Amino acid sequence: MKKKKIILLFLLICLQSFGQSEENHLDQTKSTYIKLPLYKKIFNKKLTKKDSSNFKISNGDTLVFIKNLKKLIKKTSKNKDTSFVRRSMAYMPLRQYKKRYTKIITREDSLNFKFKDNDTLIFISNKEFYKSQKRVSIPYEPKDSTFLEIYKDVVFKKYNSTGNIRRGKKEFMRLWEKPIKIYFTPSLDKYYIKKIKKEVKKLSSIDSLKISYVKDITKSNYIISQIDEKNKYQYSKNLRKNKYINYYVNWKNGRIYDGKLEINLTRNNTIDKKENANILLQHFYQTLGRFFKTQKLPCSSMLSSCKSSKKELTKLDFEIIKYHYSYGICKYTSLQTFEENHKKAKEILKKGGKMNFTHTY
Repeated sequence: MKKKKIILLFLLICLQSFGQSEENHLDQTKSTYIKLPLYKKIFNKKLTKKDSSNFKISNGDTLVFIKNLKKLIKKTSKNKDTSFVRRSMAYMPLRQYKKRYTKIITREDSLNFKFKDNDTLIFISNKEFYKSQKRVSIPYEPKDSTFLEIYKDVVFKKYNSTGNIRRGKKEFMRLWEKPIKIYFTPSLDKYYIKKIKKEVKKLSSIDSLKISYVKDITKSNYIISQIDEKNKYQYSKNLRKNKYINYYVNWKNGRIYDGKLEINLTRNNTIDKKENANILLQHFYQTLGRFFKTQKLPCSSMLSSCKSSKKELTKLDFEIIKYHYSYGICKYTSLQTFEENHKKAKEILKKGGKMNFTHTY
């Protein structure tokens, strides 16, 4: 008689919340919308013209209409580990809860408090804001330790990568949640525009990183400009004056929503266009996730701290950016949380279990 093998499935909810046990699955027979990147990530199914005609735009996200979610999962999903979850036993730090929500802490809340790593956790599964959120659960995406250490240096500045922040300052993962809409100013040389567009094409296969171009500056969230003898105007007060390559990104809760990139040709007028373009692109790649340069990558890498004007997007550079925008790990976390999540996931996998990370959609 063959022994039955029991596989445990663990869920970690990426909400800055902790803990879970029982699951109540979303009613998958109802019609619903899900984000386009998640649709592509989960289902091995090409979008039809009919699908496209039913797209809905909400807060900058393209949503795909699904008539019968349960039927579609059963028919098209090759990934049996994918599950949609609406509710779970979830907690979040009390200090975070108080910052986000103004409701008074009730006696029932205090009776359900839990304590973890010097944090008081409040039970939120019964809260309306939590119950109304829909979620998708994606299997953990394991990576080898060499890759992860490089990634952590690029994203969290773990090994003192070069960057423009104070040493010792706690870093969080930052990325563009909404599509990037680039506006090229009239002053920007067409040669640089062509080079940037060529590089962007290399990133087109990353589902959750969408980059397009707009001709109306008011519809953009990323401006690329040029300073020269004829053009002195700067598109933001946050851009430093008289700097060769100037850039910055703005974010809120880890979500980047605004970017500026400027090349000042009056500072290095002896450098040819090819070198200028390469250095401009190095900084462009940094703005895709508030990335820091690292000594752990070869000099040919766009994300290397080595000074060179002959860099290229290497296979490892691409994998770092792709992983940064994948759903197989929690987003917007600190280095400590990132490492704890990986440690927990690997321990579960080692014991024969399965680990999923749950995201709102």
